[in-house]
Amino acid sequence: MFYPTSRHAHLALPVALLFLVLTEVRSLQACACGCQIFDMGMVDIPTTYNPDRLTLQYSFMNQDANQSGSSLTSPALNPNKQNETSFYTVDLAHEFNNSWGVTLDVPYLQRHFTTDNNGTPNLPDPSPDIQSQTVNTVGDIRLMGMYTGFSEDMAIGLEFGVKLPTAPFGGPNWILDRDTAPGTGTTDLLIGAFDRGRFSADWGWYGQTLLEAPLYSRDGYEPANNLDIAGGFHFDGIKRWTHLTPILQANVTIRGHDSGGDDSLDVVDGNGNYNSGYENFYLTPGLEADFWSNIQATAFVYLPVSRNVNGDQLVASWLANAEVSYLF
Repeated sequence: MFYPTSRHAHLALPVALLFLVLTEVRSLQACACGCQIFDMGMVDIPTTYNPDRLTLQYSFMNQDANQSGSSLTSPALNPNKQNETSFYTVDLAHEFNNSWGVTLDVPYLQRHFTTDNNGTPNLPDPSPDIQSQTVNTVGDIRLMGMYTGFSEDMAIGLEFGVKLPTAPFGGPNWILDRDTAPGTGTTDLLIGAFDRGRFSADWGWYGQTLLEAPLYSRDGYEPANNLDIAGGFHFDGIKRWTHLTPILQANVTIRGHDSGGDDSLDVVDGNGNYNSGYENFYLTPGLEADFWSNIQATAFVYLPVSRNVNGDQLVASWLANAEVSYLF
């Protein structure tokens, strides 16, 4: 990897964009999925010009504990009992030159969902009717453009694109509600930025932001905006003889209330779906391995340090992500 020594000009663009995004997100809402967190960080930031790249990604999260505010609470207060999901994603990336590139993400997900059909949010159910369902389907496809022409080393970049409503958001005899469905049913705008640099020959850093904003509502339900922020450090001091790069990353997710859905009558101050939206902070250790000159593998574990959720929601005690990339 090559990084310039001066960072002030590089920091100005992402910091300005992050300020605008954070200002805007105060008045917007957020999506309840949480899967965008797996597409943030060092792996998705280009370091050199590579015309084509194929990436296979596997991500996992098992939301099986109930939380209200910043504390775990009784599962009896949440009709939903478990939401376990495996994501399989194929990522195709093409760089036209050192300034412009495009990526296509095609996810496939397996979701196992368990809920109490007689349950009411925030109230214990004296006669529960527990039902489970497994859904296997293509998810919402993402098409992204990228501009990295601000510096010769491609260290600063802008990302922009759309998420398409290719995944189902309802079906015959489904027990999944809209905020647990595989798809949102909406086309979403994606906009973000990244920056990277180096402290020394052995230590480097990076940062990234990405905002996902639905453009409309669908069948009475509007998933809200989703803001993800990632930043971290990588140590290259052992890479020369081990081909391994340790990474320590931090992930922040900011979400608000959805509008509509099964909790649409559970309204507080006009904020819509009461049991949706949260602010999460994860500490994310990882490892990157280089094989030969054109194969790269990474693995991360997401450990929650701080969580604050609205109402009662299912949360996961950890998340995981691994991927392998082939550079053409």
